[in-house]
Amino acid sequence: MPRETRTPGVRPRRMRLGRTALLLALACSLLTGAAQLVIKAAADRGRAAGWTDASTLGWLLAAHALLGLGFLAFLLALRRGELSTLYPVLAARYVWVVAATPFLFSTESLTPLKLAGAALAALGVAIVARARTSEER
Repeated sequence: MPRETRTPGVRPRRMRLGRTALLLALACSLLTGAAQLVIKAAADRGRAAGWTDASTLGWLLAAHALLGLGFLAFLLALRRGELSTLYPVLAARYVWVVAATPFLFSTESLTPLKLAGAALAALGVAIVARARTSEER
């Protein structure tokens, strides 16, 4: 990893979180979350039709394309913002994937315990985001 050089007596400047960095992190969250849902669909197809079935392989290829685009979006976001600020946005995908799964897959359910876990994850994301904004004041 590159080492930062510091000038004695000068505090390092904090990187401001711009709208572009936030939107790129959100895009990463959506793309990688969608990839996880596509992987679930591929797993269901693979179990039924076989892992070498063209349809299953197509779903897996689509999932990897989404993961690659998500990785690129997060890489670009990190060029514009700090990891400690952007990662909670990425972690928000756990909340929406848990919420979307029962509507997309009949074998999945949304139980009160899963809802509570998603709510706690959302609360954690909000706390980290709020801590960051209070540091900037």
